Amino acid sequence: MTWISTIERAEASGRTKEVYERIVKERGHLANIFQAQGMDPEILDHHLELYADLMMGPGPLSRDERETIAVIVSAANRCAYGATHHSEALETVEKDSAAISKLLKEYMRKSETPRSKALLAYAAKLTLDPKSITKDDIKDLNEAGLKDEEILRANLITSYFNFSNRIALGLGVQLEDGKTRTYRY
Repeated sequence: MTWISTIERAEASGRTKEVYERIVKERGHLANIFQAQGMDPEILDHHLELYADLMMGPGPLSRDERETIAVIVSAANRCAYGATHHSEALETVEKDSAAISKLLKEYMRKSETPRSKALLAYAAKLTLDPKSITKDDIKDLNEAGLKDEEILRANLITSYFNFSNRIALGLGVQLEDGKTRTYRY
């Protein structure tokens, strides 16, 4: 499942078992990305809270916008684990080195609104070349109709998925099979 030791659900005890059981109750399954963090249950718990707040809590971006950012960031990082969890159609990212360019172009082309295009461009740029972000990028988002609180949320979601992708990539977290990848979102 990973390149480090993990605590299996059946072997979990104490705080780790508590966190695992909450995940299963809320989500239906224990994702490998979470099980990979089971040796540090307090951090895992904070990770889950951050994820839930950013992706499912109240906020200025729609759920679709949030998920699209997750897919773009995961694809840009060539993280098939994240991309697949947020869009099953993106499994080619890991197999095809040109897939990221193709994916970004397709998303940009499919985005019907200046708002969507600006959000995706910002998330991709912040992921692929963060030091190149300038005030002009924020101006582009404003001109596309995004308010500062929406820009902040887009930045936080982009940053979160860069963090999460690095957990998956850095620990060799393997993608779950079939039905064990079906979660309540």
